Amino acid sequence: MLIICCVTTSKAGNANVSLKFGNGLTISDADSSMSLNFGIMIQGRIDVNKVFDKDIKPTTVLQMRRVRMKFKGYFLHDKLDYNIQLSLSPSDVKLSNVLLDGYVRYKPIKQFAVQFGQGKMPGDREETASAERQFFVERSTTNSYFKLDRDFGFQFFGNLGKKFIFKPRLSIATGEGRNYNTVDVQHLDYTARFDFLPLGDFTNNGDFTFQDMEREQKPKIGFGVGYDFNNKAALQRGQTGGNAIADSARKNLHTVYADAIVKYNGFTTTGGYIFRKAQDNKLYLAGQSFYATASYLFKKNAEIGARFNRSFSGKYGNINTVNEYTFGFAYYVFKNAFKLQTDYTISQNKTVHNLAGLWRFQMQFAF
Repeated sequence: MLIICCVTTSKAGNANVSLKFGNGLTISDADSSMSLNFGIMIQGRIDVNKVFDKDIKPTTVLQMRRVRMKFKGYFLHDKLDYNIQLSLSPSDVKLSNVLLDGYVRYKPIKQFAVQFGQGKMPGDREETASAERQFFVERSTTNSYFKLDRDFGFQFFGNLGKKFIFKPRLSIATGEGRNYNTVDVQHLDYTARFDFLPLGDFTNNGDFTFQDMEREQKPKIGFGVGYDFNNKAALQRGQTGGNAIADSARKNLHTVYADAIVKYNGFTTTGGYIFRKAQDNKLYLAGQSFYATASYLFKKNAEIGARFNRSFSGKYGNINTVNEYTFGFAYYVFKNAFKLQTDYTISQNKTVHNLAGLWRFQMQFAF
């Protein structure tokens, strides 16, 4: 298969225009006072789920899993940038929940930045990493149970060191998630995440990309820890919704994160653990979950890998005990901009005593 990819640059009045597959359309003013980058991303998917019981028929879902429009750039000065991302997937449009990101970020120096608006929270690594940069068709169950997703508020970023890099990130947000607009008694959410890169930075932000596209010539390690305190959470699942809870009955929600990633010469391994505790487990989703993955990217642009995920309630939770075994394959026609992915998951639910299999296929195109 022959793929031709080129960069086209031209002048339009006093603006520079650049078009590159995988990096979108970029327009910048000649005096560097403003820029705009526009891109799209689509993921078409097939899911086939079968409970291993002869009386239960398999279910099949064909869907546009994600459809994204992205606008980003800087204005007035390259230290002041903006990011707007819209979701046009049928599920989000149906719920009138189109806006994903909408924020302005100011970076006065290389080591510090402050952000105001709606964007991703500094939660677990899987969620912070873009959906475009995942190896498996979908993120782990660990993430789907306890992710923070997006919220509105302030975020503060740090980037310290050269050989041993430390990246702190702090957030003060609403606690109710993206596009929450109900008139309510406001209780805030406080999050802190700390990332450590003891062997130096990854190539091209690779500590939040789940394939070793750059084939790191030396081992690279990244690990992070985080804590989220949702003061009197208004929703059953915190930022990701669920049943609304009356203000008089609301309790505090505590979430702890730990995760790591290692890359070397095409090999990638990741792991993560999330623990969530609520003061009232009858009202809030709580429990523990962890995952571990390993994958290898061949020089012919094909990658194979496996993931194990275990979720359980523990002493403070209320979720089922489930073991999941996932085996995946991906072919990168042009890196993460155009790829084909498939995986198969065997799910062993020890609480309700059933066994199920889920096959998924996805095609991703990102302009």
